[in-house]
Amino acid sequence: MSPNIKVIQVLSRYVPWKKLICALSPGYIHPDEFFQSPEIMGGDVFGFEVYRPWEFEHYPQCRSIVIPALTIGLPFKLLKILNNLRIGIGLTATTPIESRIRKQNMSSSVKEISANYSFLLGSLIALGIFTRVTFILYAFPIGVAVLYHVFLLPRTQNKNWTEKFQELIPLASGIFFISAICVVIDSLYFGTLELMYNGVVLTKHHIVEFLNNPITLLKIEWQGNLIFTPFNNILYNLDSNNLSEHGLHPRYLHIFNFTLLFGPLVLLTMKDLNISFNYMRLTAKKRYKTVIIYSGLCGFILLSLIPHQEPRFLLPLLVPVVVVPSDRLQKLPKLFWLAWVIFNVIFAVFYGGFHQAGIIPIIQRLQYQAIGFRNCEEYEGSVRCEIGKRIIRPVMNSSETFITNIIFYKTYMPPRHLFGYPEAWRDTSIQVNIHDLAGRPIMILETLLLEQVSPKRQLITPNLMRHIHFQQRVDGNITLRQYERTLLVTPSTTDLSMFEEHSELRLNSENKKIELVLVDKYWPHLNFDYLDRVFKHGMYLNVYAVTQR
Repeated sequence: MSPNIKVIQVLSRYVPWKKLICALSPGYIHPDEFFQSPEIMGGDVFGFEVYRPWEFEHYPQCRSIVIPALTIGLPFKLLKILNNLRIGIGLTATTPIESRIRKQNMSSSVKEISANYSFLLGSLIALGIFTRVTFILYAFPIGVAVLYHVFLLPRTQNKNWTEKFQELIPLASGIFFISAICVVIDSLYFGTLELMYNGVVLTKHHIVEFLNNPITLLKIEWQGNLIFTPFNNILYNLDSNNLSEHGLHPRYLHIFNFTLLFGPLVLLTMKDLNISFNYMRLTAKKRYKTVIIYSGLCGFILLSLIPHQEPRFLLPLLVPVVVVPSDRLQKLPKLFWLAWVIFNVIFAVFYGGFHQAGIIPIIQRLQYQAIGFRNCEEYEGSVRCEIGKRIIRPVMNSSETFITNIIFYKTYMPPRHLFGYPEAWRDTSIQVNIHDLAGRPIMILETLLLEQVSPKRQLITPNLMRHIHFQQRVDGNITLRQYERTLLVTPSTTDLSMFEEHSELRLNSENKKIELVLVDKYWPHLNFDYLDRVFKHGMYLNVYAVTQR
């Protein structure tokens, strides 16, 4: 056994541990990990108050609900059936990097196509397109390879055109069948289509009737319009004004993104691509390798023409990047494997353990403070409550209301569903308001904090070790039975000195001054936008209680 094979075998033993560590790491890589699947399903399944991104909210909708429903909705539904809200929230909160669907490795099915494989291939292509419209760019070479296989291979020369087109029927059927299902589901979900039975909108109560008399299914009618989300997504992205809202980048940025994602594999791939041109012909013996190479090149080149470029768009390139040098992986020197291990360890630590890593743990702590407090009592002009370890049920139409305002500033978007605050609680005795200011100017933060502080009585310095404090609201000279607290969540690298100076000037006429009291913090939390301040202020995500004196 060669030394390199031993190295590969040793590394493979650590793969399960690596996957487990990455799955449990608190690192927050990109908001879409939450907001394009778990956030939506958290609202639909559990009824949580969530933030719905523009793809699902603005008409015409640009994102299919099918894949989020299958990958996240079904597990959430199972948790709901278990009827244990605490376990459900805990499991979702401890999975910061949710599953992502990658279907680009399906191209190996092109080598030998039967009717069943062809139908399956068509189904996967349709699912890929409805998952992310950029899948078309990676799947285009697969379609070309299928056409070559059907029409130009020597084995097909004795077939007439009718027989050749018949070979495409299973593939086309798979694409059409899955696409039709996705279109109908999306149309029903977004409300553009309604199913009618005897002039009434179809509900779950009709299921029993259909089971007893299946012939009544023929009486179902539809009313409204169908919605094709991939087409809407394409139209949206063809408008440069829309892309500018998400950020415009130079066309060459994907070169740096490619290097960022794959490190040493990039050099290896570029080197081997020159000697792999014998695989670039459709007449090559290993046609699956040809298709994979073309799939990667096509996706990379066409995505580079789009001015909005993010590293995650290149994730499907993992397959061609590994396949291109696959014939000589066992011959690589130990220096390469050492560089590969170091590269993965560094990025696993920084992106899995440090990058925006405080958001999810802080949300878990604040969740029980916002909706899990108990045993409230008056204390020095405020109301002091114990921090509970379980979620309590609110009182409907209560004369007392406890309001928690949480402001996130200079952080990634906080996933609302992890707070576990149901929409049905909005008019109850427990209310939670989430404000996401992202990187807006500090004057906007100041204005919001002044609005939160000014209606309340004098605040005391809170101690969050065992208790939380709510301040009673006042309206003029009238004291209300509403108790409120405001928290500011921001990295330790955020410069708040300007805020303090401005606040003192704004409140000078009232002889008041806003004060931020540090009540909690989480380490590590790294924001790459302010690396120059890390050495002075540390890598913390701080939680401040907003007070005035």
